[in-house]
Amino acid sequence: MEQIELVQELKCDHEGEEYLIEVFARPDGSHFARTIFGPSDVIISDGISLDEVLLKHQDLLPLAIHSRQMHFPSRTLN
Repeated sequence: MEQIELVQELKCDHEGEEYLIEVFARPDGSHFARTIFGPSDVIISDGISLDEVLLKHQDLLPLAIHSRQMHFPSRTLN
């Protein structure tokens, strides 16, 4: 199993809500960022460097938050 190390924790405020971003490093030097919304609701951004993964996650997080706030009409099956 791959050894990963938590290298940074950031709190991001978006529209009055605070979200935790955890950044991990892999042994090969690549990184990934993770935000957990719920027990089975997680977003992950992958990147070669710490800076790259933070930029990706910075772009992805508002979209992920917005998509979770959207209300879709129920669909019924015929």
